[in-house]
Amino acid sequence: MKSSFLLLIILCSGALKNAIDYLYNEWTNKAAGFVGYGGASGTRAVENLRLVMGELQVADVRAQVGLPLFTDFEKFSVFKPAPQHEKSVNAMLDQLIAWGGALKTLRK
Repeated sequence: MKSSFLLLIILCSGALKNAIDYLYNEWTNKAAGFVGYGGASGTRAVENLRLVMGELQVADVRAQVGLPLFTDFEKFSVFKPAPQHEKSVNAMLDQLIAWGGALKTLRK
């Protein structure tokens, strides 16, 4: 059984919300981390999805990774992340691992 999820999102659409709702029991009492990308680094999509995750009893970690489409994607299609993102990725993954482990007793 998986203890946490890492979500890579550009937007939070109705189709994504329906897919998340359909798998409600798979999400409950787990942790989630977010990597957003887009014009505003996927910030709005992550904010929206955090609210959804809360209703599913998912502990979303505070740290998140934002990848601007204008600077981290060559010609808006080839992923070329800047080196400074490594720190935020590591912080988010550390929190995700910690919360995933902490919630383990709730999933038994």
